[in-house]
Amino acid sequence: MIAKARAISHGANSMRYVVNKDKSDIIKLNMLPDNVAAESLWSRMLLHQAKFIGNRPKPIKNNMIRIEVSPTISETKGWTNSDWEELADDFIREFDSIDLSKQMKRTKDKHTNLSNSQYVVSLHRDSKSGILHLHIDANRIDNDGNINNDHNIHLRAQRAAERVAKKRGWTTAAQIRNLNIPQVNRDC
Repeated sequence: MIAKARAISHGANSMRYVVNKDKSDIIKLNMLPDNVAAESLWSRMLLHQAKFIGNRPKPIKNNMIRIEVSPTISETKGWTNSDWEELADDFIREFDSIDLSKQMKRTKDKHTNLSNSQYVVSLHRDSKSGILHLHIDANRIDNDGNINNDHNIHLRAQRAAERVAKKRGWTTAAQIRNLNIPQVNRDC
């Protein structure tokens, strides 16, 4: 299983892509209402941010966290939407638990709080490879008004994916990389 994450400034476009894409299902809405348009979901996130941004010295440029989680086809064969929701919950729990503060020597890199933030989880079936994958669009500001840190967020996603894969007995990205290195060396 692999995952990637980044903070983005184009939240409205991302939300439309995640929610309205053909061959996609909304798996979970956290702290957001059901049966509303993508634009309304994004508007609610912006309203939530507005409650807390007034107290900040400068605005948040990248105000959404975008995550993609992609297990292998064999790991998810026959899955239902509730299985995908469980994977999303497991991933977010691990993502929030990753502490980068010692490695980065920055105390504010301790944890994120996506589980207490507004987010949308959508399952996409449209990749060329046929591999189903999750999109998670999360508000940078949690329900307590704290900013979900985006420094080295890609490392947080990679480590969360590795932890989830190990707990489920799946092959990790590092294992696949190690298996492919001899072939890449031969090809070069």
